[in-house]
Amino acid sequence: MNAETAGLLALIFAGAFFDAAPVTSFFVFGEAFFILAGGAAVTSGSPLPILAAYAGAWSADQTGFALGRWMRPFTRRILLRRMERRRAVRRAERLLRRGGVFAIAATRFMGPVAWVAPMISGTLSLRYQTFALGSGLGVIFGVGQFLVIGALGALALTQGGGPGVTALLEKHGLALALAGQGIFLLVIGVWLLVRQRKKTVPLRPE
Repeated sequence: MNAETAGLLALIFAGAFFDAAPVTSFFVFGEAFFILAGGAAVTSGSPLPILAAYAGAWSADQTGFALGRWMRPFTRRILLRRMERRRAVRRAERLLRRGGVFAIAATRFMGPVAWVAPMISGTLSLRYQTFALGSGLGVIFGVGQFLVIGALGALALTQGGGPGVTALLEKHGLALALAGQGIFLLVIGVWLLVRQRKKTVPLRPE
């Protein structure tokens, strides 16, 4: 394994980890790293990029669960601080308590709920074995869908005669992932700006 390949694997692991880790999950666009991993696996003929993506995402879930359990009072205070957030957190708690493994797995497909579900699971003192299994299933299918997209894209490029796809991913994987991250942050920034302007625009008198 050369330095470029090792760097690419480290990048994929870090992107997958920070996509689901507490706090950073709100700012990291993990899908770009998952797609990159799928493409790299096809072009290199190695499963290591896929394993790196799975390992990073699953490790982040376990980190969130551990923080939720070890810092339960602080975590609940943060999660329940805002009134509009409390109802969503309560619904997520009921789902996780009643649904077990499959509910934990399903949270990977519930948008923003996926960002906080590991910490909520930790605060509920769920059995770790139950959480680890549910998290694993969620990661396999939640991350896997983007791995498939990346793999199909790379396969289309290689079969279509795309030059140096493997070298492109190894040498410019960081730039491609950061470009995806930049687009994500730009979209989030525009959305927040529009939302803030809607709040500050005074109502017109009738």
